[in-house]
Amino acid sequence: MRPWWRWPDTSPIKTPARPVWIWTSMPEVSFRALSYPSPREILSAFGLSARKSLGQHFLRRPETALRLVEAAGVSGERPVVELGAGLGLLTWALARRFPRVIAYELDERLLALLPRVYPWPEGVEFRKGDILRLDYAALFRELSGPLRLFGNLPYYLSSRLLFRLYQEAPLFEVCVFMFQKEVVDRLLAPPGGRTYGILSVLTALLTRAERLLVLPPAEFYPPPEVSSAVVKLEFLGKEVPSGLFRLLKAAFGRRRKKLLRNLETLYPRERIIRAFEELGLSEKVRAEAVAPEIFLELALRLEAGKTIQ
Repeated sequence: MRPWWRWPDTSPIKTPARPVWIWTSMPEVSFRALSYPSPREILSAFGLSARKSLGQHFLRRPETALRLVEAAGVSGERPVVELGAGLGLLTWALARRFPRVIAYELDERLLALLPRVYPWPEGVEFRKGDILRLDYAALFRELSGPLRLFGNLPYYLSSRLLFRLYQEAPLFEVCVFMFQKEVVDRLLAPPGGRTYGILSVLTALLTRAERLLVLPPAEFYPPPEVSSAVVKLEFLGKEVPSGLFRLLKAAFGRRRKKLLRNLETLYPRERIIRAFEELGLSEKVRAEAVAPEIFLELALRLEAGKTIQ
């Protein structure tokens, strides 16, 4: 056996005293036959630690990453994009199924070590990028079609990322994301409960959503304080009027207030009452009792005049 790696002399990070992974020259051992090193092993070898400021909690077990990709049921003909490569375990699982994987990572420390911890096939490409600022339209053009996204995402940016994606919904085919379990609960919440909110409405209108897996903290290193869940969002090829986002923010901005009062910050009262009557809504209704389809109809009616208070 021989090591596959060659360490450059000008490494920007610590060079391990021993190889993190061993590549064999034996022809019967292929990329698909190998497992993947653990987060603790990789971080220890390079003298690094997870950064709390970036919400880094890395998947621990190859079996879990493989189960996630299998449960997603996404066909393997077209490329996929990974948001937040981390230490590469999900990248590894994706590369076993898809011909091309473009993996974005913001942390330059991890970008420097990722090419060194595994003998990646040619179809894997690591790029630096902030997932909140990526040019998804340019990626759409580069990959000649709607994007298929995967990611084990930091909890602190989940809502902002989803709002960004929903505003550009026609660019996406499917997203398979790992979030804090409470976030997934909100995405799938029906009208009438405390977890029903803006993201519940947009998810219902723009996607077909399904919870795939629930993972305990022990599946991650370092372990988070809460459980995580994997959600699959199949985009329906629709888009909603931009005014719906503004309307929803006003509608759910003060949950204890009646919907009519909240919307008066945006639209004339007379127009709101007329729209309520057309849609069979009571003037006493609160936002959490209104179905996603009714919110869409409400936005179409209230935005028609474009008279914003």
